[in-house]
Amino acid sequence: MNRWLTVFLFVITLTSCQEFDFKKQSAEEILEKELKSINWNEVDFYPTFNSCGSVTSKEESKTCFENKIKTSIENKLIKEKVITTNQSQDTIIIALHISAEGETQINGLKIPDQVLERNPDLKDWLTEVINELPKIHPAQKRSVPVSLQTQLPIILK
Repeated sequence: MNRWLTVFLFVITLTSCQEFDFKKQSAEEILEKELKSINWNEVDFYPTFNSCGSVTSKEESKTCFENKIKTSIENKLIKEKVITTNQSQDTIIIALHISAEGETQINGLKIPDQVLERNPDLKDWLTEVINELPKIHPAQKRSVPVSLQTQLPIILK
């Protein structure tokens, strides 16, 4: 009886090993699975300037990046004495492209017609500010430099 019980348990053990079907994955399969899990529409860190120092979070890098650009634009517009409309606030929207090499380019400007009529050189001033920005370290995704498209609203007072 013990002999049959031992044989029975041995047969069950052998057949249950099929449940542990270990598949060997190739490097390509692992890479493909990992690439599908990454959200390519978001960056881990926004572009930064040397003056930002060491940033440790996405929010910190975004804040420093936007503040540096907005401050540069505000200083230029104050210097050029931009004339706004009678409204309390006019908003300019600047569409920027920062390449993976850190090169900055204006992709578009949305300027209210009234502001543009009173400041015909405004587009040139904004282009000049963007071209004179200090060296930009590109955005990063998984520690790899990537390009970034962003829009910055500039409120004129």
